[in-house]
Amino acid sequence: MEEQIRLSSREVVRFRQRVLKPVFVFSTRYADVLVVPWVLKSETLYVYFIARMASLCLPMMLAVLGYKVEPVLRSLVGKPEQTSFRAAAARVNLGYLMISGAMALFLIICAPYLAKVIDPEAREILIWLVIGQSAPVLFGATGLLMKIVDRGTFYDVLGGITALMFLVGIVLLGARDGIDVAQTFAVSQLTLAAVSALLLTQCGIWPGLTALFHNQIKLY
Repeated sequence: MEEQIRLSSREVVRFRQRVLKPVFVFSTRYADVLVVPWVLKSETLYVYFIARMASLCLPMMLAVLGYKVEPVLRSLVGKPEQTSFRAAAARVNLGYLMISGAMALFLIICAPYLAKVIDPEAREILIWLVIGQSAPVLFGATGLLMKIVDRGTFYDVLGGITALMFLVGIVLLGARDGIDVAQTFAVSQLTLAAVSALLLTQCGIWPGLTALFHNQIKLY
């Protein structure tokens, strides 16, 4: 009987890790995609989806960088002396800043051309979506670093809270066009990154370029 209870509890844990957690994370990160079919008209909906797909170029580039640096950060975070980890984290933040800044600039330059091909509204929608996705420019690799310092679950909870804020904002604003949705979603993304960056300072990790002023990284 006890073995059956243990097996069932293990199955519940596995179900949470393999099914519930990915669904929850997806729902929070793409809350706007789940909401817009209920908010926007059909002729505006496809414009938003195209702009949203274009904006995903930015997090995809950062995901590649995160995949490369994560093993190095994990090897450093376990050491008793944390100076090397903090220096590496500062360099990662600087890398995120440069890559996300360059990609954001590229997408903003492309926005007018997208507006000509698709719809004039696509330009503003894409710009606001890019602003939200460009949180690493100001705050660094918050999602990656929160996971590295064993605050990944708390980061997911914060993502759920900011997604809820986004939904409340949509209701309160009575959003009926893609620009309102993109603006509200950008605010929620920036809020998540700002709160996470503030929490990471407790671990001695300073966001973005501020690491240069706290002796966490030196450029030669």
